[in-house]
Formats: sequence, C-alpha cells, structure tokens
Amino acid sequence: MKFPRSQSALPLGALLSLTLAGCQPSGPTADPADVARAQVFIDAVRENLDTILEKGRDTYHQPTPFFVDGLEIETYEPVRWHFDDHVWILSDLANQQDLLRSLDGLSALTGDDKYHDAAVETLRYAFDHIRTKNGLLLWGGHVCYDADADEWCGRRYHWLGKKRSPIHELKSCYPYYELMWEVDRDATAQFVRSFWAAHIRDWSNLDFDRHGGVDHPPAPGREVWDHEFDENSEVFFQSKGRTFVNTGSDLYFGAGMLYLLDDDMGALAWARRIAGRYEATRDPNTGLRGYQYSNLEKIDRAYRQFGDLFPNSHVSEAAIFDPHGLPKPLMAQMLLSEKLGNEGSQFLKWAVDDLVAIGHHAYDPENASMKTLLLDGSDLTAVAMPRDGYFGPKGTVFASWPSEDYFLCYAKAWGLDSQPFLWEMARNTARDAGLGDIGAADGTGMALNRETIVDNPNHLVGLLALYRATDRRAYLDLAEKVGENILAHRFEKGLFTPGPGYRYTRTSRPEALALLHLAATLRGQPDAVPDFTDGNAYFACELKSTDADYTFDHEVIYTQRRND
Repeated sequence: MKFPRSQSALPLGALLSLTLAGCQPSGPTADPADVARAQVFIDAVRENLDTILEKGRDTYHQPTPFFVDGLEIETYEPVRWHFDDHVWILSDLANQQDLLRSLDGLSALTGDDKYHDAAVETLRYAFDHIRTKNGLLLWGGHVCYDADADEWCGRRYHWLGKKRSPIHELKSCYPYYELMWEVDRDATAQFVRSFWAAHIRDWSNLDFDRHGGVDHPPAPGREVWDHEFDENSEVFFQSKGRTFVNTGSDLYFGAGMLYLLDDDMGALAWARRIAGRYEATRDPNTGLRGYQYSNLEKIDRAYRQFGDLFPNSHVSEAAIFDPHGLPKPLMAQMLLSEKLGNEGSQFLKWAVDDLVAIGHHAYDPENASMKTLLLDGSDLTAVAMPRDGYFGPKGTVFASWPSEDYFLCYAKAWGLDSQPFLWEMARNTARDAGLGDIGAADGTGMALNRETIVDNPNHLVGLLALYRATDRRAYLDLAEKVGENILAHRFEKGLFTPGPGYRYTRTSRPEALALLHLAATLRGQPDAVPDFTDGNAYFACELKSTDADYTFDHEVIYTQRRND
C-alpha cells in the first residue's frame, strides 16, 4: 500500500534540489568529483536499506509493514527475546528512528520514493494498530510489538488482571516527528500531549516519572497545557517519580516539535519550563547541573551510601553530574534551537552553559575522559564507596566516561555559538577521538590524522559540523575518511554493524544516516536529509517472570560475538 509523499515535509534543501535539478541527486554547484565520491556512500546506504526491506520486514504470522529490531548478520534471522516459555520477535518502532530518517533521506537524495513510502507505511500502520486508548504508542524501553504473535510484549506481560498493562517509556529517543506529522497530524499532536499527560505527576513543579500508563489519563487536547506552574518551585524536592533527563529531554523535544509543527504555544511554554527545571539545579560556582532535579526517597540513596565522605557538599542522586547521560539531551536542545530560531535561543544558551561547565570541571585531558562529579565539583572518581548500596558494593569507584563522546556536541555548539572555549573543547575531544589536531579556530596549527582508523558515525557528523561552520575542506576530507572506515569495518552482507565479528545487529543504526549526511554535503545539499539526532535505542525486560530486575537487549543480544 502506497501513501502519497507530501513535499511540504521535505527539508528545504531537498525541495530546492529536486526543483532545480529535476530530481537529480546533486546540487547545482556540486563538484563532479565530489558527486562521484558521494555516490559510493549512497550506493552503500541503498544496499543497506534494500537488504532491510527484503530481510528485515515483519513477514511472520500475519505480515505487517513493521520492521524487526535486529537481524543475525550471517542468516538474516530476526532477533528473538526469550521470556519464560515465550519467544518474542522484537519490533520496537521507538528503536527505529534512525532507520525511518535514513529511508526518508535516501529518497530525498535519489528521488526514489520507495524508501520514503516504506517509512510512511510503517508509521501509518503504527497509528492504526498500536495506538493506545489514551493516544500513546506501544513502543519504547519496556514494551514493543511481537511480530510472531501480533501482540504487545515486554515488562508486565505475565501480570494478571488490570495490572497487566504495558509501560510507556522513552529515554533520548527523539522520534521523527516531521514524518509522523506528514502521516497523521492529529495522531502526532495527540501523542505529544498524551506523552506529557501520562508522565507528569505534578504540573506545579513538573514532577514526572519515566514510566507512563497507556490507559490513563484520557487523551487530552490543547487544554493539557492549561495547568498552573509555580515559577518559584524548588528543585531537589522529594518526588513521586525519577525526573531523569533522558526522559525529560524527550518531553521537551516533543513539545518543542509540536510548537514547530502545530504552532502550539502552550507546548513551547512547557518545553521551556521542563528544560528550565534542570537549569535550576545548576551550581552557582561550577555551573554544573544535575541529571535529574528531584529525589524519590526521603533520605536519598546517594546520601545514605557515601554522603559522609563529603560533609560540606550537597549529596543526593540529583546532585551528581553523570557524564554518560548528557550528550544526547544536549544534542536535543541544540537541534531545537536550530529548528525554532529565536524561539529556541534559550535551549541553546542552556546547552552551551552545560558544555562550558563540563569542559572546565569534568574534563580530564590526561585520561581523555569526563569525570563523574558532585555539582560543586567534588570528584566522585577519586573515592571508593564506604558501604554497599545502589551505586555498587563497598569499594566501588564512580567511572569516568570517554571525552570523545562529547566531540559532536562541542563541534555542533561552536557552529551555533562561537565561544572560543567551545572550539578549544572541540579540539581537545577531536584529538582524544583519534582525529588528530583540528587546529585553532582561525585554521592555524591544523594537523589532522589523515590515516585515522576512526569509524564512529558521531565523529563523522562532528567533522561535518566543523566543515559547515568553517568551510575548511580538510574537515570534509577527514569525514570522508571516517566514512570509508565505516564501510571497511562496519558494513557486512548489506548490514551496518557494531564492528567485525558480531553476531547480531540492529536494523536501525546511525551509520546509514551519517553516511547520507556525508553524501549530501559532498553533493552540495547539506540540509537534504533528516537531522542526525544521536538518539537512543534499547529494550529492557526480564528474561524470566521470577527475575528481580530487567535486562537490556544490548547486554544479551547485541554484544554476542560469532565465536562465543
């Protein structure tokens, strides 16, 4: 079944190129040599998406337009989750946002609508068949569609009676709202409003829970934004839910996108408010802010476990700077700032303030890492836990995180706000990533590693951000080298993979979208493909109904090696 493509949903660059070039893939001023080099990457992405269209669709029991979440690389068998005596073929649309964007992007570059149409068919079927009665979707971290049984699966699957209800959870997912809007405007607007209604516990201080119900409250309209917010409400309060920024960022990203698509001023106001809650946790001296803005327990679990080690500090889970958890929410804020223009300027300021504080206080150049800290700068990586607790057994030390994971953030931030320190940190993190020396902001001192073995799609996109901001060809050439490395190390049997030797891979991976961005830039059409969001993909569920806790799919499926 085919659905007509709405050109109004295409990025402006794609519309211009299709108009001026008669659906030819290159821009009017593209160098023919660049066009030829770009074709290598487009051909690889086409092979990848053709493979997924052939091998990765739901052809089980009653076939649907859905895609399975992953495939065994050598056999193309779908990944399966074993729960008690059940075997589920996972199809989680929330995990497939890179795939949807790649399908749409390939059509935008080539003029072949079959890829776009496949993405549209998937979303249309989702709105028609896995919408909940309160306007959400059966997707996310704890629930997905079982392609074998044609029903939902996930946490609470084995529960009885009214308690047998799916859990809605998004953490740094950042759905492809533009395409959702093209497919069904009403359902998309309803989803965003229901997302907020199902997760917010107290609108006056924006207490929320990462888990939302799919039955209640009833699906709201624009009146969902009519609640009162207390501008003077404190942070670090005792909450009913855990206000993690990975879910918080999906809330503000969704609301910001609803304003962009539907001119919903209420959505924009609340997007700013919830992002501002994290801003309110910022330490006045260091500028660091928390991963959450509230604490669930009356006596916080961080304070119980190691608070006595820092008698002069505010110790709580909400007062911990977690370097692992912030790059994706920071990218979401910067994307909103780009999309919303002046209306999004506050999101950019907050993201830049974060990146400056992180660079000054968390960055460890000797170890090429970002430290875990208390918000006042106290170093949690320098002490061992004095007792057992949530953060690990006695003797546990908080981990640092590779600083290279921030390269994309700093590169993008400098293109939006040219503070010298942002460039300094882009330079530091690029070097830590193995890309060599990007030089000073004026272009002097450049010593790029042209023999790099880096094959990280985020680093490729970071180099494209530098090229876009400076017009220095060397960054584009190095991005092309990273793209070549991706094809050499992460492309096998038509599938993008985590690397050589893995048994399984996701059908939706960032490599395809990154290579489309590279190809579009080489063709002189940098805006012709959907945004690179660096979103998250995961499914977390018990393996047995008697398990005390859940397990992640990347722990039991996507880390498997063929020789294990």
